[in-house]
Amino acid sequence: MLPGGGREEDEDEVSCVTREVLEETGLQVRVERLLFDRPAEPPDGTYIRWRTYLCTAEGGEAAPGGGEGSAAELIDVAWISVVNEGMWPSGIVSDVYLYPQLQAIRSAVTAPSIGV
Repeated sequence: MLPGGGREEDEDEVSCVTREVLEETGLQVRVERLLFDRPAEPPDGTYIRWRTYLCTAEGGEAAPGGGEGSAAELIDVAWISVVNEGMWPSGIVSDVYLYPQLQAIRSAVTAPSIGV
């Protein structure tokens, strides 16, 4: 699972991202840019769209934080190589929600930059 959630009243997107990442991972981040905004596929019943941001960790200690809802229990934080899919654990590759998100992130961060 990637850190995620929804905006609180009167909260902008960047503030939402920094708050959610801090709550769920213990990390303070700087939001760099939007990587993609796409329909949640497959739909998971919680999110309609996946808006995924590239962030840089700037402080804090990576640790599982509070999940939302009665079924959300965060038990671990793991660092994986986004660009090296061959090293992804089998539990990630078999996850119907996380795997396509990571594939889309990998594509977004490895796509060649196009100058304007």
